[in-house]
Amino acid sequence: MKFAAGNATRTFTIMALTLVLLLLFWGLGSIPFLSVNEARRAVTSREMLETGQWLLPYMNGDLYLSKPPFFYWLALISTQVLGTLSEWSLRLPSALFAALSCGVVYWQGSRLGGRQVGLFALVFLVANAGFSLFARRAEIEMTLTGLCFLALFAAWQYLFYEGRRGWVWLSYALLGCALLTKGPVCLLWVTAPILAFALITRSGKAKAYLCDGWGWLIALAIGSSWYLAVSLQEGWGIWAGILNEDIVKKISGQGAEAWYAYLLYLAGDFFPFWLVLLVQPRRLWQSLRARPELMMLLCCSVLPLLLFSCFTEKHAKYLLPTYPAIALLLAWQWNEVLSRVSNARSKLMRVFPLIVLLGFTLFYMGFEYRAFSHRVAGFPQISSAAAAHPGLPAYTLAPPDMRLVYYMGRPVAVISAEQALAHTDTPGLLFVQAPLPVALNALQPCVLAQIDPYLKPKRSALLIGLGTACPKAPVSVTQ
Repeated sequence: MKFAAGNATRTFTIMALTLVLLLLFWGLGSIPFLSVNEARRAVTSREMLETGQWLLPYMNGDLYLSKPPFFYWLALISTQVLGTLSEWSLRLPSALFAALSCGVVYWQGSRLGGRQVGLFALVFLVANAGFSLFARRAEIEMTLTGLCFLALFAAWQYLFYEGRRGWVWLSYALLGCALLTKGPVCLLWVTAPILAFALITRSGKAKAYLCDGWGWLIALAIGSSWYLAVSLQEGWGIWAGILNEDIVKKISGQGAEAWYAYLLYLAGDFFPFWLVLLVQPRRLWQSLRARPELMMLLCCSVLPLLLFSCFTEKHAKYLLPTYPAIALLLAWQWNEVLSRVSNARSKLMRVFPLIVLLGFTLFYMGFEYRAFSHRVAGFPQISSAAAAHPGLPAYTLAPPDMRLVYYMGRPVAVISAEQALAHTDTPGLLFVQAPLPVALNALQPCVLAQIDPYLKPKRSALLIGLGTACPKAPVSVTQ
């Protein structure tokens, strides 16, 4: 079945591509960092840039090896190309990987079921709360998603189309880059689904892919290079604490969420498109069993869901690398149902996804800042107040929010109230939440700036001058 008349098809395509590009890139750097994780990546990238140290990441002056550096390297390259480190340069790698994933999803969908399936898959992927959010954030999740999906795409070409061994090696090279992005967990999104597919279908090509020695050497050479270099410089024991914190606790720690938590996350992100799976599910299952490509997509979608549901720590972003495969499955089923419904319903099924995409695009273009202004409005104030006192060391009474560290423009150390009061010989900046703690009432005349709001609508913060930075009279800086 053709999507529509030629002009209608072109119009739909142009509208979809325009909305996708606007959603991914419009105002990408116009809003300060919204999450602590964004600020962690930003602070680490800035300190790597300032020190010229690309091997050992530091965050707020402390060695930070919890995440491999591939995202930081991309951020630094983006910064050098654009000439400045900013929200735009740090978020650009995520937007580019999201755009690349969208292009590949469209290509895969078109080869799977025609141009219509490709367009629907593209829209389902972008008109998605989880995917669209991380596509516009300076976090590692979209880079990881892009690398894992591209690795699967290369494997897909080998398994179902051209069959050249170069696709295998490309897939493993991308897998190696994914190892440098978030570590061995990437195997659960790439290798494990292909293994499941090989066991279910007894595919000789899938077995050949999994047993390709040169491919594994390529992946290990790329993926282990940083770990080996750090181990040789810092010692092998440097990884013990990281393994316990990032792997052991997440698998078997306390406070596990319900086993179905990921089902709720997926239902929310892909709503309402996932409802199409309830239409003639038996016929859908027969199609999945009959077509190896669909079975591969099913493995890529379901196996990570099952594996991550066994982990104690659950976050919706952990399944983000499965979203392209899920979008392709949904698009294929949507197209199948579309071909069997009445003309009126078919028109609705064609237009409705575009309306949802329009809604997401308008939110990021015009309403995102308004929705989160209370969370980010204080950061430009912090930057202005801190810039008025360059070179002064910064302090806080508790472990600092990394957004504070980034917008202060310098590391922020933790001191006690007693140390702050005794800090009389040298100048410094102390950041505290308002109201001023009773123990620091003596510093009331030293308030340099009042930040309002700070993270919450009715919360304020104070920047206090210590030592010789204490003025005779306070100066208020508000929005």
